Amino acid sequence: MSWFRRQSSKVWQLLDVNSIRFRLTAGVVLASALTIGGVAIWLNWQLQQTLLASQQAAVAELSQRFKEDVGLYEDMMPTQAAVQKVIDHRAIGDTAIWVRTPDDTAFAQSETLSMGSWQTAGLTDVLRTLSPDPRLGLMTVGDRSLALCVSPLTIAGETLGTLYIVTDVTQERRTYLTMTRSLMMISGSAIVLLASLIAVYVGRSLQPVKGLSQQVMGVTAESLNATRLELDKTPTEVKELAHALDHTLERLAQSWEQQRRLVGDVSHELRTPLTLVQGYLQSTLRRCQTLTTVQRDGLETAASETDRTIQILNDLLVLARARMGHLQICAERLDLKQVVLDAVMTADPAGDRIEVDIKVAPLWIRGDTNALRQVLVNLIENALNYSPADTTVMVNVFQRANQAVIQICDHGRGIPLADQAEIFQPFYRVEVDRSRATGGTGLGLAIVKTLLTQMRGSVNVQSSPGVGSTFTIQLPLTQGE
Repeated sequence: MSWFRRQSSKVWQLLDVNSIRFRLTAGVVLASALTIGGVAIWLNWQLQQTLLASQQAAVAELSQRFKEDVGLYEDMMPTQAAVQKVIDHRAIGDTAIWVRTPDDTAFAQSETLSMGSWQTAGLTDVLRTLSPDPRLGLMTVGDRSLALCVSPLTIAGETLGTLYIVTDVTQERRTYLTMTRSLMMISGSAIVLLASLIAVYVGRSLQPVKGLSQQVMGVTAESLNATRLELDKTPTEVKELAHALDHTLERLAQSWEQQRRLVGDVSHELRTPLTLVQGYLQSTLRRCQTLTTVQRDGLETAASETDRTIQILNDLLVLARARMGHLQICAERLDLKQVVLDAVMTADPAGDRIEVDIKVAPLWIRGDTNALRQVLVNLIENALNYSPADTTVMVNVFQRANQAVIQICDHGRGIPLADQAEIFQPFYRVEVDRSRATGGTGLGLAIVKTLLTQMRGSVNVQSSPGVGSTFTIQLPLTQGE
């Protein structure tokens, strides 16, 4: 079955009308087919003309010799006897000769016209009705092909009548048709064989391009610097393309590195002054008792926005460090139960909206306690913020094979299917206004995925609009100390 699928895949690739392989193969095969077909048609025509000409020449020559022979025998016997003697001598095999007088009376004829095969096929009746008009050519009677020569018979200046010479060339015509069919079969087989060879040759010639495509498809943001396209024994054009792609990847790597450094540097440089501003605002709000209501509301708004901006910068710094490979994640052995309970207490201090169901304990994994707590807090807070206040968020912990599984289930508005593949991208929001109102930055789920990836874990979502969402975390279990 796998072999059949591979062969089917190769056939569909070959039949891709937009591929270079198909176009080159079709073009060369079409040109070859036209060439071979043209040669075959020309040879067929030449063969037919040669056969026709030889048959006509044979009966024409026989007619000429007949008149000469009659002239020789006429000196030794009466004219009619001389004609009959020449007819008996020349009418051999499938050749019929007869002479008719101007008044349409039989003057002399060969015994061929009386043969059973000629009588049964109806040839004799048809031939006796031929007109005396001179002619040279081929005629068909039923399934029989005949070479015909009709000419006046003149001896010593006196016209005796009309000479009819007919040769049955049916067997020659059948041989010609057999040769024609053989030629067409050979031509067709040659075209099919040539098409197969050309397809294989074109496919192998394009292998470097396919290899180049596979190498480029394997390039990721993390491997831009280390990727260099290497192709041995490739055509010059492919080498030039590989060099151009190498330069492009190098420029992309430089741009990507500059972008990551910029995000990290900006996040780091802005975090310090914003932390100072945050401390000043909080200190002012705590110690100054003479603020008016309007002033206090303004300072509280500024402090809230400062907190939010610092959180964005912290998240950006985490993402930048992860992409640069500088994110430090501890790989300590920890019990998942305690981390989950701590995250639930942080996200819902009142403890009235979250239900926890830990089916297996302890579940030992290797990871960073703070990073895993941040992941769980982000997901639980999202579930609380994006679901009605009178609904409960479920946190289920269980084991599946050699994986520890954590599920956070809510009964909120859900996530459209088109957005589920994008929500783990930085700054992606399903509903921009609603996310802003609930304090979302568009970075939370990106941080979740980044931290879990660093701990060799994964996260996915199942959601239906109007029903709710379930985020599932999987982390490999660890054995021993």
